[in-house]
Amino acid sequence: MLIRILLFIIISISAVAANADELKDCERSNSNNIPCLTIRSSIPNSNIVSNKISPTAIITKEQIEKFNLIDLPKVLNFINGVQITQSGPMGQQTSVFMRGSNSNHTLVLLNGIPINDQSTINGGYDFGQDFMSNVNQVEVYKGTAGAHFGADSIGGAINLVTTIDYTNKMLITGYNDSKTIQGNYTKIINDWNINFQGGVHKSKTESALSRGTDKDGAENKSLGLNIVKWFSDHLIFRTNIFARNTFADLDGHSLSLQDGYDSNNELIAFQTGFDFITEDSKNYITLHKHAYERDYNSPSGELDEYDADSYLIRAERSKKLSNKFSYGLGLEHKYDVSTFTNRGSYNSSLSGDYDNAAFYGNASYKFFNNLSGSINVRTDNNSVVGKNDSYKIGFLKENIFPKLNARLNFASGFKNPSLYELYGADSYGYKGNTSLTAEISKTNEIGFDYNFNTNSMLTLSLFKNNISDLIEYSDLTYNNTSNKIKQSGIELAYGLHNDVNQLTISGSSLSSEKTDGSAQLRRPEWNLDINYDRILFDGFNFITNYKFKGKHFDIHNSNYSTITMPDIHLLNLGITKNYWGYEIGATTNNFLDENYESPHGFSQNSRSLNFFLKRKY
Repeated sequence: MLIRILLFIIISISAVAANADELKDCERSNSNNIPCLTIRSSIPNSNIVSNKISPTAIITKEQIEKFNLIDLPKVLNFINGVQITQSGPMGQQTSVFMRGSNSNHTLVLLNGIPINDQSTINGGYDFGQDFMSNVNQVEVYKGTAGAHFGADSIGGAINLVTTIDYTNKMLITGYNDSKTIQGNYTKIINDWNINFQGGVHKSKTESALSRGTDKDGAENKSLGLNIVKWFSDHLIFRTNIFARNTFADLDGHSLSLQDGYDSNNELIAFQTGFDFITEDSKNYITLHKHAYERDYNSPSGELDEYDADSYLIRAERSKKLSNKFSYGLGLEHKYDVSTFTNRGSYNSSLSGDYDNAAFYGNASYKFFNNLSGSINVRTDNNSVVGKNDSYKIGFLKENIFPKLNARLNFASGFKNPSLYELYGADSYGYKGNTSLTAEISKTNEIGFDYNFNTNSMLTLSLFKNNISDLIEYSDLTYNNTSNKIKQSGIELAYGLHNDVNQLTISGSSLSSEKTDGSAQLRRPEWNLDINYDRILFDGFNFITNYKFKGKHFDIHNSNYSTITMPDIHLLNLGITKNYWGYEIGATTNNFLDENYESPHGFSQNSRSLNFFLKRKY
């Protein structure tokens, strides 16, 4: 089948739609031999209309460095509508709840390719393991995105983008028992553009358990290799290697279980492919492979081992047919395999695999009076779960009133059962259920964008999402139940960006509940985020980040009852200065010294003063 995919894409004269406005000059032609850093959209099955209908939240490398966003949880704290719970300080297990969906409803991507860990019980992702030393940009797609990415993006998707950065630099930051060093170096050899990015982080700050007496540490090593070669003005070869390893001290679920627990979490990913880009078309093919290896140790000598491998090939051809109309096609094949052994008083195991073949297409059309429409469809055929279709239909009306645009979209998505839910077993009699079907979601969303001027915009989004066929545990296995999740919310954001000020204010109100009346955990109704960056004088720069997280339900860490957690107010402040080619600065995290737990029973870092030094060369 893979051979047929390759042949189809290479000889196909059908076209997908990509708007030429998305294709920067330096992507189409390298005739001047001038290198440039260009991060292109890696959303599959998309076009310029669908991208405008569902805008992407982006955190750039500049913001990551300026706000000292060392790891992925700190980056995601900048995004409205995304909730993070981390079981202790950096390096500990971390879950994300996007727009009220479950923690395994967010798909994680590397340059647009899914990298969720299939050796986890529910197919979720541990967001606490990724540090930003080898990541250029983080993109967040909120809302059901099955038509773009396939399975597991019911709540949305988070894309880690890696590419060549032509600015060689070194960055050192830290305080007391927390230190980070990272660097970027690019060399051009006989028209081969070769880039290394990486870093090391070490910390030993707080006990993972609230009121714990020890300090739990983390050590992360991250490395990225990016290679680009222009074979002609239009043909590009690219290869990426992404690797990270995080070692962390762990605690049990009581103060008597603090010493001797640790985890070692490793991810290695390899991507390679070709792009053929012209003035009005884009064609690409990508081969991808990633592998997880996770080990957990306990004082009794128990060793739990988790391994997962994934292989993917994707090909897509895009073309703009006219100023009004475009359409497209793409193919993808993915194979996942995983094994694990969990030893001790509780034993569980997994050995299973499945493959998924997908075909997708999209079309966009500009009607009249600034009215545009887009349709995206995708069909996935899983060797165990079966067939699932997803769609996204959207409309964009620009200038309903002067400076006011409106967006409307209807979308569906699905969450496949994990390999453990299909094939796993444990010592209490649990056995996987290969008759499981996918969870299904349907989303309706309307949005309005008001442009005050070229530098400031107000955005309002209202959404409703229903998830059915929930996979839940009962009678020593997992089953699809009649239970549903009903979600709705309002998101409001204001952005101001000029030569002096960079200001973003965003807030959200969320309702997420199950139809059986059980509480949805760790999903507060009210949230507020304020990010401000201001140039002062004489090279000084002032930065601040404030986050409010409202009351929400959680599970008590000891007796497992449902409890209400209080409001949380977090304030980070910083100042930087450019001095003789160096950028120096200091940031104070948790300036208010908020003493809080998230989730219950697990402590978070108190006030800390960080210093950093950056040098470009």
